[in-house]
Amino acid sequence: MRVSFVSQWYAPEFGDGGVPKEIVTALAGLGHDMQVLTGFPNYPDGKVFPGYRQRFHQRDVVDSVPVHRAPLYPSHDTRLLRRAANYLSFATSASMVAASTLPVADATLVYSSPITAALPAMAIKARRGTPFVLLVEDMWPQSVTASGMSQGSADGPAQRALHRLCDAIYRSAGAIAVTSPGMAELIADRGIDRDKVHFVPNWVDEDRYRPQPFDSRLKSSLGLTRPFTVMYAGNLGEAQGLETVIDAAALLREHADIDVALVGGGVAEPALRRRAADARLDNIHFLGSKPPAEMPSVLAVADLHLVSLRPTELFRRTLPSKIQSLLAAGQPVLGCVEGDAAALIERSGAGWTTTPGEAAELAAAVARIATVETASLAQRGAAGREYYLAHLSRRAGARALSDLLAGVRQTPGARGEDGR
Repeated sequence: MRVSFVSQWYAPEFGDGGVPKEIVTALAGLGHDMQVLTGFPNYPDGKVFPGYRQRFHQRDVVDSVPVHRAPLYPSHDTRLLRRAANYLSFATSASMVAASTLPVADATLVYSSPITAALPAMAIKARRGTPFVLLVEDMWPQSVTASGMSQGSADGPAQRALHRLCDAIYRSAGAIAVTSPGMAELIADRGIDRDKVHFVPNWVDEDRYRPQPFDSRLKSSLGLTRPFTVMYAGNLGEAQGLETVIDAAALLREHADIDVALVGGGVAEPALRRRAADARLDNIHFLGSKPPAEMPSVLAVADLHLVSLRPTELFRRTLPSKIQSLLAAGQPVLGCVEGDAAALIERSGAGWTTTPGEAAELAAAVARIATVETASLAQRGAAGREYYLAHLSRRAGARALSDLLAGVRQTPGARGEDGR
């Protein structure tokens, strides 16, 4: 069947497209005729990539898949008005592109981070009757508050309008796929039919994320000279609560054998750098973003990997895709997380967990693992990879999404709770 995939982000963003492109590639591998509706690439810096010039519509081909691009206001900072302009400009222009130039499809799959990416799918549904599946990566509207982006009263006019928009999107979807079990309950708590909400965990590029040999020269070239390296690799955002990692690094100064490395970029990076500089830390290293093709080798130079989220009710019901990447790569994990993420780390046998926001507890765990539990690191990594292959693989996830798309196409009653 022909499937339109709507995502505000796509390749070359995330280097090679990240999760959105991986989803498209996997569904195409199952025989679906895929087409993509996305924006002009500008993530994570909020600047349109070199070689692209915004216009009403541009058609590219990425790995044999047609990609239709719609203009947007490029921005990725924490200021509410600019981020809202970024989201809504894409939703508006993509809806117009969908109505005027996007070929007709049998169903639409929406990568809803942000949830406003579903508005073009709703427009396609209203105009052509095409049902859509909503893939919920971030729980809206809660994630807006958790990210620090929202302003004003939690029950003010803007928040009430956002709640109504989210509920309308959830009801309009023929089926909803969520990436953590807790998200399903949050959506059901909003009065959405629980039977149409399905847990479909994210998977990763399995050709890339697999165990890699340790490269001592690469480690040295990154400036990591101490025997034990603990690494955080990913978005340096507000939601991750990485100031706890900086504070833990300060407590680890007396351990001359431990380096702390942060790989990636994001809106919180300047503040994190200032925090580290103010503490005069020489054991923490900001390594910047690395090309996706290099990431498995970069991950392999570390002995232990961090996953971190702020301690909020929303994040207790969130599974960051970083965990799947680390499990697939066979890397041991220390999670500063609670809820679904902590349960996955523990259930997989891939590592340990600590209380989010507790720098002393994190520092003590790192010190203990670096001195007492080093022999178990390889065993933890191997257990995580085995769990990934058994429960979180591309094959299982892509088949689940394919079944949902076929279901909304074939079942009139699955076209949404709005009756259309």
